[in-house]
Amino acid sequence: MTTEYNGTETKEEQVSYPYSVAVRFRDAAKPYSFGAFDDSVKKGSYVVVETAQGLELGKAEADAMSVEKYGLTMPQKPVIRIAGEADLRAYEDNGRYESDAYRVCAEEIESLGLNMNLLSAKYTLDRSKVLFVYLAEQRVDFRELLKHLGARLHCRIELRQIGERDKAKMVGGIGVCGMECCCRRFKNRFDVISINMAKNQLLALNTEKLSGMCGKLMCCLKYEDDDYKQMTEGLPKMGSQVEYEGNIYRITSMNVMNEEAKLENHEQVIFITLKDLREKAQPRKGVVMQRRSDSGEPKTVINRTQRKENPDQPVHVSMELPTVKVKENPQPRRPEKREAKKERRDDSRQQAKKAPVQKNARRPQNRRPEQPSSEVKNVTVRTFGKKKKEQEESK
Repeated sequence: MTTEYNGTETKEEQVSYPYSVAVRFRDAAKPYSFGAFDDSVKKGSYVVVETAQGLELGKAEADAMSVEKYGLTMPQKPVIRIAGEADLRAYEDNGRYESDAYRVCAEEIESLGLNMNLLSAKYTLDRSKVLFVYLAEQRVDFRELLKHLGARLHCRIELRQIGERDKAKMVGGIGVCGMECCCRRFKNRFDVISINMAKNQLLALNTEKLSGMCGKLMCCLKYEDDDYKQMTEGLPKMGSQVEYEGNIYRITSMNVMNEEAKLENHEQVIFITLKDLREKAQPRKGVVMQRRSDSGEPKTVINRTQRKENPDQPVHVSMELPTVKVKENPQPRRPEKREAKKERRDDSRQQAKKAPVQKNARRPQNRRPEQPSSEVKNVTVRTFGKKKKEQEESK
């Protein structure tokens, strides 16, 4: 193990401790192992230990145990001493100093206008370092904040960003089950939760009901996932169609705990056991259920996908080629007609563009043609050709 101080590398000797002590800190979900040279540490006693943050005070969860006897892994950090009165008094005073440091940090965050939500402030036992935990959606540039905090608190400052699940573990809360959050009560690490776990348990995919205090999927979905996978193995999917006792049904619900399934069609609804659903029901693909015909018999339409499931059924294959009628001496289209049509179309478009558009013009309505009236009107017809012929004859 190498550490770097002022540009030089030094090697630290790994010390083997004959005893191991389980120590739990304040607001910690799990205990941590520390090494000791003797078995003087007993359960319930307070000890001062060395951590990555510095000196901290914790409570022993059990008596010191032999490393060789129980085959425990060798701890890296030691137990410094059993806590005395001065250590306990300093531990109590740190609570007051932490509240003051929290207030100072909150004021500086507000004055600088940083987008971060401060959660807690924690001092080491000797108050040489203070740790601020905050929540933020993105990375925050807190270099100016460190300068202001160092000038007011006069100690080492460390800022740590956490996520929503870590915040729920730190703050705690009551879940929909009425109990304290699992991450706060006993969980030591976060499991990977996916929406497929809710599908395996046949739950309604409602994000609000499946989310916990942190806004993520609830950790309890992981607890029964393996059992549901085992119990639903070999069962058809929800909403699929099966053939049971000569009739076609659709699976509308399944209760894995009661080992019961609900099948229904347009005529009836039945409940069967999951064992019968596995062994007697046959999945069907491409079956479309219809209502009863006039004769009272149900109609079903079977697609080609279902026909492939019966290999014994003979299939007729026609080897005759389809006949195609071909016209004799087909006349090609004349390009002159197409060009003429295109020119007439272009001319009509240009005329439509040049025509003035009236703003208040009304669209012509499709009115019925007026019926001819019964009145007789005098109509004069001018025939210029006939008049000219009469003039020539008079001459």
